[in-house]
Amino acid sequence: MTYRSVELAGARIAYRVGGAGPALVLMRNNRRPLDCPVADELGRRFQVFQIHAVGFGASERPDEYDFGSIGDQVVAVLDQEGANRFAVWGFSQTACMAAIVARSTDRAAALVIGGVTPIGFPTDATMRRFEREPRLPRPALEFWRAYRSYDWHREFRSYGGLKVAYLGTADPAIRRFRRQRPVLEGVGFECLEFEGLNHRSGGLDDDTFDGRRVAQTIAGRLPTS
Repeated sequence: MTYRSVELAGARIAYRVGGAGPALVLMRNNRRPLDCPVADELGRRFQVFQIHAVGFGASERPDEYDFGSIGDQVVAVLDQEGANRFAVWGFSQTACMAAIVARSTDRAAALVIGGVTPIGFPTDATMRRFEREPRLPRPALEFWRAYRSYDWHREFRSYGGLKVAYLGTADPAIRRFRRQRPVLEGVGFECLEFEGLNHRSGGLDDDTFDGRRVAQTIAGRLPTS
């Protein structure tokens, strides 16, 4: 199976599609692995779209672009494929991409955020470090600038779809996640913890039993129509 593509605002968006059922978007920011290891598992219940945002992964990397326009990019892919309502899922940086997608269109029926606490991130200190880091690719910096431009407490409260946030208990971010859990639940998130999983084993790229356990647990909460 090869990449498909669609063009938006002069840049090529790369994506892969597999499975059958309601549309589920997995946000990607790397070329490897070619497919998320959990894509086959999820493809038993969903039509899985693995979408690479412009500036990331297998998509085009122009010098100038609106790297925060990820919602429009996802809609362009789904329009080309004839899909309407969808769930969107990301992990770590791509979880924040998924959040932008969900707040950008009323077609997003569910949002899944893993591996990050999405309110108040990046912190001011982290963003200052990003701004000073010469090795940080411009698309990543511009994406984080765009992400920080939103009031995520208000955005999540306004978003009417299903909201799920999760971390592994061995993930370094778990303490921040637990501190913010009342805030997340207050804006409508179901918050899940996976015992013993770290940032790697809790992610979409884990090909072990742990990765499949996360995928099955989250999939069971997603809308099926």
